[in-house]
Amino acid sequence: MTAQEIHARAVPTPPHPELRWRLTGLVVLVAVCWGVLLTVLPSTSGDPELISLSPGDGETVKSPDEVRITFDRPVPAELTSVQMTSPAGERLVSTRPYNPPGADDAIAVPMPETRYEGIYTVIWSVPSSTLEPMIGSSTFSVYSAARFTAVPGLVVDRDPVVVTVYTVAETFATAALVLGVGTVFVLGVAWPEGARRRGSRRLLRYTWTTMVLATLVSLLSFGGYAARTSLGDAFDPALLAGTVKSDIGAAYLARLLVLLPLTLGFWQLLRSAAARSSLERWTAAATVLGAASALAATWIFARPHAPAGPGPLNLLAGIALLLAAAVGVGAAVMRWTVLRRAGGQAAPAARLLARIMPVSAAVLLLTAAITTAGWQLIVYGALAVVIVGTGVAPLYRERLRRAEPEGAR
Repeated sequence: MTAQEIHARAVPTPPHPELRWRLTGLVVLVAVCWGVLLTVLPSTSGDPELISLSPGDGETVKSPDEVRITFDRPVPAELTSVQMTSPAGERLVSTRPYNPPGADDAIAVPMPETRYEGIYTVIWSVPSSTLEPMIGSSTFSVYSAARFTAVPGLVVDRDPVVVTVYTVAETFATAALVLGVGTVFVLGVAWPEGARRRGSRRLLRYTWTTMVLATLVSLLSFGGYAARTSLGDAFDPALLAGTVKSDIGAAYLARLLVLLPLTLGFWQLLRSAAARSSLERWTAAATVLGAASALAATWIFARPHAPAGPGPLNLLAGIALLLAAAVGVGAAVMRWTVLRRAGGQAAPAARLLARIMPVSAAVLLLTAAITTAGWQLIVYGALAVVIVGTGVAPLYRERLRRAEPEGAR
C-alpha cells in the first residue's frame, strides 16, 4: 500500500470527550432519579372496601374488648377516624384507631372498661385516593337485643388552619419547583456563564431551600389534613407514621429522595464547561428535563387521583405541564432579573430564550387544556401570554431600534 493510498482514506473524527461525558451524565442522572422514584413509590392498590365488622352490624354480643373493622387491603389506621357512642349517647372513643397486631388490613378501637347494656353505634371514616372520606357505620347491642335506632352522623370537616398550612406549603413547593428547574434550564442550556453570577446562585439557593422546607411541611401536615384533625393534633407522630404508610406520603418521601441525586447532577452540570455545539446544548436540555421529570412526577402522585392511580396520559400531561411552566417561568424571571443586569453579555442567551419560550408556552397551553378546565385554564393561558411576551418583546424592540435611521436614535 502506497503513502498516497493511506492519506486518501477518510479518517473518522472521534466524538468530543465533552459530548460523551454529557451523554453519559444524561443517562445516569435520569436513570438514578427515576430509579429512586419507582423504588420508593408503592404500587397503587385502590381504595379499601369493607370486608367484615366485629361485632357485626346488628349483632348482639356479651362484652367485646374492641371493635374491629376489616378491609380488603392494608389501611393506615393513623389516618382514619372512628367514633363510638354509648347507649346513653355519650362519645366513648378517646384514642386514635390502631392496626391490630398482624392485621394491617384492619383498624380497631378499644371498648370502654365499663360497658353498659344497650345499643352502641360506630361510625368510621377512611381516606380515599381523592382525599374525600369513605364513611361507614354500624350498630351492635351489648347483653340484650334492644331495638336499634338511627345512627348519628360523623363530623368530618377539616380544620381551616390545617387546610391553610397544607395548601400554602404545597403552593410554595410548586412555585419553587417551577422556578428552580427553570433557572437550571436557562443556565445549563442558554447561559452557562450566568451560573457564576451571584444573582443566579442566590435564586437557586432560595428555590431549592424553599422546595425542601415546603415539602417537609406538607409531609408533616398531611396527616392532619387527611384525618381531619385539629391543628393541635395535626403534628402527632402517629399521624406522621400514617402519612408515611399512605400513597401520598410516599410521594412526598420520594420527592425528598429524588432531590438528592438531582441536586448533585444539576450542580455538576452547571460547573461543567459550556456547550460547544447545538448537540451538546440540547443534551444538557434533555438532562435537565429528563431528571426533573422524575421530580415533577411526585407532584402528580401527591395529588388526589383515581383509585387505580393517575393514568399514563394524565401522568405525562401533568409532568409536561410542570416542566413547560418551569422553562417558561424560569426564563421569564431570569430575563427580568439576572440577564437584564448582564446587559449585552447575555444577548446571545436572550435570543436563544426568545425561540424557546414560545415553544414552552405552546406546550403549557396544550397540556393545560388536557389536565385543567375553568379558571385554571384561564390562568395558564394568561401565563402563556406573559411568557411569550417576555421572550419576544425585547427582540422586537431591538429590531425596531436597528431599523431606525441613525440620526433619529
